[in-house]
Amino acid sequence: MGYKWSMRGPHGRLDLNGKTTMRLTSSIALILAAVACQLGCAPRDPVALFAPPTIAPNPNGAAPLAAVVRVRAADAAWARLDVFQGADQWSLPCAAADLARGLLPVTRLRADEPHRIRVVLGGRLGKIIASAPLAYRPPKTPGDPTEFPRITVAVADADRLEPGLTLFNPRRRMTGAAMRTNDEFGMLAAVDNQGHVVWTYRCNSRISDFRRLRNDHLVVITQDYRLIEIDLLGNIHRQWVAAGRPQGPAADAIPVETTTFHHSVKELPNGNFLILGSTRRQIPDYYTSEDDANAPRKTQWVMGDEILEFRPDDGHVVWRWDAFDHLDPMRIGYQTFSRYWGRRGFPGTVDWSHANNITLSPDGRTILCNSRTLSAIIAINRSDGEIQWIAGEPTGWSRQLQPKLLSLADADERWFWHQHAPEWTDRGTLMLFNNDNYRARPFTPGAPPSAIRSHAAEYELDLADGTIRRVWTSLIPGVRPPATWAMGSAQPLKTTGNVLAGYGLAFRLEDLAQATWATRMEYLSETEVIEFSRTDPPEILWRMTLTGQAPHVGWSLFGARRVPSLRMTP
Repeated sequence: MGYKWSMRGPHGRLDLNGKTTMRLTSSIALILAAVACQLGCAPRDPVALFAPPTIAPNPNGAAPLAAVVRVRAADAAWARLDVFQGADQWSLPCAAADLARGLLPVTRLRADEPHRIRVVLGGRLGKIIASAPLAYRPPKTPGDPTEFPRITVAVADADRLEPGLTLFNPRRRMTGAAMRTNDEFGMLAAVDNQGHVVWTYRCNSRISDFRRLRNDHLVVITQDYRLIEIDLLGNIHRQWVAAGRPQGPAADAIPVETTTFHHSVKELPNGNFLILGSTRRQIPDYYTSEDDANAPRKTQWVMGDEILEFRPDDGHVVWRWDAFDHLDPMRIGYQTFSRYWGRRGFPGTVDWSHANNITLSPDGRTILCNSRTLSAIIAINRSDGEIQWIAGEPTGWSRQLQPKLLSLADADERWFWHQHAPEWTDRGTLMLFNNDNYRARPFTPGAPPSAIRSHAAEYELDLADGTIRRVWTSLIPGVRPPATWAMGSAQPLKTTGNVLAGYGLAFRLEDLAQATWATRMEYLSETEVIEFSRTDPPEILWRMTLTGQAPHVGWSLFGARRVPSLRMTP
C-alpha cells in the first residue's frame, strides 16, 4: 500500500490511494509523524508561524503600560517573549491558555522607553522558532501631578538585592476639601530594581490588600467593600461583595454574608478565600473618650472584626470567627474614637478591634489575626475558634485571657504598638511592621509622633515557655527612620534573606516637630520602601521614595512586596 501526503496550510493533507482526502488535526499529525518514522522517514515537528506576530497597546485602559502580542501558530507547545530594552534583556513566560487564544500579554515594559519584543515558540519534538523583533514604546506615566507620585530609587548594593519586581499600591492623600477624592483613587504599580515603572493598574476605589493567585491573576480589596480578581491586562474575571455594605449589591458580584471586606485576604490551599469582615453591635455604657477615663459614657455602635473563609464559586461562608465572641470590647486602644468607620459609610461607629492582617500558620492549623488598636497578635485555633495565645502589651485583658498572654523574653525590650502585617518566615519566626504609635494604651498618655521609631522587626516565639523575643530589627543606630502612623509591611525575602519594609503612611520630616495625634489628618504624607540586609546592624540596600509632584498632594502605601515576576507561570 503506497502512501502519498502533502503539506497544505497548518495541518496537511493525506491522500489514501488518491481517493480519500483528510484534513488532519494537530494530534493526528503527531501520530502520522510517528508512522512516518516507522516507514523510514525522519520525524517532523510541525510548529510553525502562519503570519508575523503583531503588537498593540492593551485595549483595557486600566493597565495602560501593558501590551498584547497577537500570534497565529501551529502546534506550539510553549511560548515566551524575549524583551530587549537598551542593553538590558529579560524573558516573559506565556501561559498555555494565552498561547491557545493567540493573545500574549506583555506586562513588564518600562514606561516611555523603546523596546523590541521577540516571540519564541517551542514544538513538542524540540523545534524552536523565533520571530523578528517587534518595536513598541509604552506610554508615559500620568503627567497630572495628582494622578501619579514622584518615584525615586536609590540602589546601594545592586549585587545583594533580591531579584524581581516591587509590587505596591500608591495611595493618594490630598487634605482639606479634596480629601474625599482620595477614596475614589485606586492604584497598583510595579517597578524594577532600577526604579523603572513597568506596570500600573487603576480602579475607582482605594485599594488595601492585594495578592497574587495561583492562576496568575491578582485579587484586590477595595474601600467600597469588594474583592476583585483581575488579570494583568486589568480585565475583571470575578468579584465578590460584602452583602451588608452601605452601598448595597454590586453588579456581577457574588455576595458574601458579612458587613464589610477590609484590609486582608489570602488564597488558601483548598482554593477558598480567607478574608477580614466586620460585625457591628450596639453596646450600652461604652466609653466616649480615650484620654479621660471618667468621661461620661453612652450607648455606642461598635465595629468589631470577623474572619471568614468562603468558597469563591458561590460566596458561601464555610468558617467564621467573630471578635465579639472571644475578646472584651471594653479593652480599647488609641484611635478607637477616630472617624475611620464614619468616613466609610458607618457614621457614629466606634473602631474597636481594627484588625489589619490575617495569615495562616505553615501547618494550616492556626490563624493569626493582627489588631492595630489593641496592639496585639491573636492566634486562633482553626478547628474550634479558641484563642491559643496573644502577643501584645498585657494590661487590660480579661481574666479568662490572661493565661494566654505571652511575655517578653527580654525584660529590657519594648512591645510593638499599632503594628501591621505579621507574617511567618521560613525560619518559623514572625516578621512584622511596628508603627510604634503612642507606646501606650488608654488612659496612659502616649508618646508624640516625634518620638516614634517605625521599623520592621522579627520575633521568635517559645510557646512552651510562653515568651516572645525580638531577634532582628531594621533600626540602624544613629539613623532616624520614617515616622509612620498607619499601614506598613515587612516581607522576608526568600533568595537573599533580606527584608523589604513598606513604610505605609508616614509624616514628612518637616511636619514632625508640630504634629500631634489629634492633628495628624491635617498633614500630607510621603512614604518609602526599603530593602534591608538581615544583619546586625542592618544595611540599606535599596530605597524607593514616593513623594508628591504638587504642593497639595502626598502619597502613602498599604504595603509592598517583591515578586519574582508579575506572572507565576513557569
